[in-house]
Amino acid sequence: MTTIGVFVATRWELTAVRHAFSASEVRVVGGIRCVVARQASVEWCIIPMGVGPERATATATRILAEQTLSAIWSTGFACALGPAGIGDVLIGTEVILENGAQAGPPVLCDPAMVDWVKQAVQRKDLPMRSGGFVTVPRVLCLAEEKRAVAGRAGSIGLDMESAALGLVAAEHRIPFVIVRTVSDLEDEGLPLDFNLFLRPSEWAKGVVACLAHPSSLIGLNRLRVQSRVAGAQLTAVYRACADHALREGTG
Repeated sequence: MTTIGVFVATRWELTAVRHAFSASEVRVVGGIRCVVARQASVEWCIIPMGVGPERATATATRILAEQTLSAIWSTGFACALGPAGIGDVLIGTEVILENGAQAGPPVLCDPAMVDWVKQAVQRKDLPMRSGGFVTVPRVLCLAEEKRAVAGRAGSIGLDMESAALGLVAAEHRIPFVIVRTVSDLEDEGLPLDFNLFLRPSEWAKGVVACLAHPSSLIGLNRLRVQSRVAGAQLTAVYRACADHALREGTG
């Protein structure tokens, strides 16, 4: 049995991937409630990890202590760096972890797996770009911050978990790939400082910020609409991958 660990940060991303499969079940692994979908000889294990590199590392480590994975996929939404449309598919070839202006060495994605995912996506004619990713430890809320990262890195996508997952995968010698869809663009600022919502102790500050700036609701609605598009495309991507696995196997 080939078991692919599909790591997602939020319940919205988990729901989008789960909708790609006709049937699934819940399995507790390492104390984490995972959603498992089976088809022929492939098992898709959808794993909620939380937001940020620290949670990604901790979750992957707990899972691998109890479950053998044939591959690790970093999945969910991403900010596009460079030209792209909302919902476009971004397939990573490598990822760097950037903390401020300092970037670590790149973590490489498995070339054969990258090609496999590209074939699956191309077969369904979904809009796609492939290239490097950047992982950052906090939400970049200003367009200027995103453009600065894009200028330094020359990458196609920005997220908060892929580099951490890639490092764990490399440590365990497990093939790794990034499969994400675009929910926001390089030149779009976010309506709120979403870093306030990453810790329970900061939620009150986030609510106060919303109340103090009612105009932020317009931006939140825009982001909600864009996230729905990204979610629908993420479902389409995983349907494409599931079909490709039934037709061609997973290599």
